[in-house]
Amino acid sequence: MRRSRWEPAEMGSVLQGILVGLIVAGSVVFSAWRLMSPSLRLRVLSAAAPMAGKVSPRALARLRERTLSQLASGCSACSHKETTVHRPGARRG
Repeated sequence: MRRSRWEPAEMGSVLQGILVGLIVAGSVVFSAWRLMSPSLRLRVLSAAAPMAGKVSPRALARLRERTLSQLASGCSACSHKETTVHRPGARRG
């Protein structure tokens, strides 16, 4: 009688470790992406296009569009951005 190399309890621990590793790796990638500047994101997308374009070209195009829109719009913290609302007839104080 041949015994299994892995006991069920050991297999659960191994699978749990793999799942935790995948979650941590995904969190690291997500955090790094969010902390990158939009121009660096575009460079990363350009470098990853040959590999990722075969798997999910629509998702890659969507990410590129979103990144380009962020690059074009800025962060709205500049002084030229009007934030005050002019109400005709309102009292100024």
